[in-house]
Amino acid sequence: MKDKNGVNKKIHKDKWKRIFLFTVTAILIYFIIMTVVTPKRYNFIEGDIASVDIKAPRDIIDEEATNAKEQEVSAKVEKKFTLKNEVKIEASQNIKTFFDKLINLKSSEIEEKDKISELKKIDTFKLADAQYKTLLDLTVDKDTELQWIALAAIDRAYENQIEDGNSEEIESAKATVEDYLNSQNLDSNLEEILKGMCDSQVKPNYFFDQTKTDEAVKEALKSVSKVMIKKNQTIVKEGEPITQRQITILTELGLVGEGISKDYIYTYIIIAFYVLFVLVVQYLYLKKEKKEVIINTKLVFLILLLNLLSLVTTRVFAFVSLFLVPIACSPILMTVFLDYKVSVIINSLNLMLIAVIAGFDPQIILVGLVGTIVASTSLKKVSQRNDILYSTAYVAISVSMVVLSSGILLSNNIKKILIDMSLAALGAFISGILAIGLLPFLESSFSLVTNMKLLELSNPNSPLLKRLLMEAPGTYHHSVMVANLAEVAAEEVGANPMLVRVGAYYHDAGKIKRPFFFGENQLGGVNPHDKIAPSLSASIIISHVKDGLELAKEYDIPSVVSDMMIQHHGTTLVKYFYYTLKNSSNDPDSIKEEDFKYPGPKPQSKEAAIIMMADSVEAAVRSIQEPTLEKIENMVNNIVKDKLNSDQLNECDLTFRDLEIIKGCFLKVLKGIYHHRIEYPKEKGKE
Repeated sequence: MKDKNGVNKKIHKDKWKRIFLFTVTAILIYFIIMTVVTPKRYNFIEGDIASVDIKAPRDIIDEEATNAKEQEVSAKVEKKFTLKNEVKIEASQNIKTFFDKLINLKSSEIEEKDKISELKKIDTFKLADAQYKTLLDLTVDKDTELQWIALAAIDRAYENQIEDGNSEEIESAKATVEDYLNSQNLDSNLEEILKGMCDSQVKPNYFFDQTKTDEAVKEALKSVSKVMIKKNQTIVKEGEPITQRQITILTELGLVGEGISKDYIYTYIIIAFYVLFVLVVQYLYLKKEKKEVIINTKLVFLILLLNLLSLVTTRVFAFVSLFLVPIACSPILMTVFLDYKVSVIINSLNLMLIAVIAGFDPQIILVGLVGTIVASTSLKKVSQRNDILYSTAYVAISVSMVVLSSGILLSNNIKKILIDMSLAALGAFISGILAIGLLPFLESSFSLVTNMKLLELSNPNSPLLKRLLMEAPGTYHHSVMVANLAEVAAEEVGANPMLVRVGAYYHDAGKIKRPFFFGENQLGGVNPHDKIAPSLSASIIISHVKDGLELAKEYDIPSVVSDMMIQHHGTTLVKYFYYTLKNSSNDPDSIKEEDFKYPGPKPQSKEAAIIMMADSVEAAVRSIQEPTLEKIENMVNNIVKDKLNSDQLNECDLTFRDLEIIKGCFLKVLKGIYHHRIEYPKEKGKE
């Protein structure tokens, strides 16, 4: 069993390694993006001659032009006024009040001068004493008549609105009063009195309403669009003098001045959180869906490296054209090394970072997304390097169609659309070339084995397999049979069938050094074990594991395969020689099991465990005399049970359900190999 404390320490240490890798990657990505976001700054004063064209790095509102436009619209809005009818009502009421008091005073017994004094208390009107006396001398009927004439004159004065502050309209209203009074054929003194009284009550009744006017202006401004300075719009042209207004615009854009624009500080902070968000989502996805990847520091490093690669290539190729970016390179490599699902998700998330460099161009984002999906899914079952070229062709066709269809919707410039199509297709092929070129480098640097590498290793003409076939043909045949058993089982339990097949081919390669000490290579000849001690025989048998590891190093066999070579026997006991020696010994207790056990380690993966069981099953079933389905089934069950009871499967992640599936697969293959064959009849009269 493994040291639990040691394992926990390693896991903890690796966790901090992965955190460090994510942190460094985040910093690098941030600075790559900053090279795009941070604009070049200038020091201009009014009148300087521009040495280059300066374009806006982003959209902004032209505040000066917008304000001028709003002021123009505001000036055209008509002023709003409010008519106050209470002004006329008050004037009429004042007339009525005066005449009511005048009529009441006539019936009073007080002196005339006192009556005049009482009338003067109504300060609305300012009449001469003689005029008050004239009115007092009139009859009540005449006063009533004068009252109605005055009220009628007021009505006519207010037939038209009298705007506040408009003297012309006031004079016009007074003229209306005078014309009406002239038409009544009154005594000149009485006419003069009424004119003075009515003129004093002619006041403005139409007032400017600031609130309504402001609302009208506000409503009018709603239809006024902001004057925008668009991204890539030329602000300053080369060779022209720079105006103060241009300097103002450049300052707003953060292109002029010493300090950092507030807008850009906010941008830098937002981008930092944006980068962290993308990487955290990638981490959480791997942690939840691909735990075997996230605990492997080497694979995490590879994923982050490919993320950086895609951003760097985008940044570099963007100087020529964003359509030329080899966007499918990272998805191709990630699919080959990991899994197409991982590739789609991780690269789609990484596309969010690429979008910043691309200025969030929807056409580029769509091309990147389609390229990622097509590249990943088309390599779902990659088995040879030519598959990458086929995938590249699919990507080229797909992105070309995307550029064509989106280009037609966005533009009528056919020439530009065709150029963009060509560049996108070329970018796809560059992706394939880069991927093929980087593949061997990444394989060796990260000690990773792709299906393509495994396919090369499975070729019978590979040097080590060729030696095995020529020098140990029985072992070679046995290895092929083990591969057939193991591959079928691997497919059913979610292991890597290609890796299992290659591992099975090489698992007994160490027997090349002493082939005739192994039964499958003796072919009915003399058994060398008959002439040596059982302990030595056991040592020779056990040594084929160590010999195989040495050959693996000599022939540069990947560690993922050589690991299965040393794990396929685990720590099992070489029972034949152990019991032979123990049974023949005078002191059986002195015979130690440890001397007859393989050194291990036990199988660490599903693949190694499947090869262990397939190896034992194939050798055991081959030893059955007159095999039947029942005998084979019992043998398979006993072997799997023995591996389980001897704790050989404790360190791999096979489940009991997996073991039942594996046994079923073994029986299915073995039934096809050891099926009943009919005896062919012979012709009568002939031997």
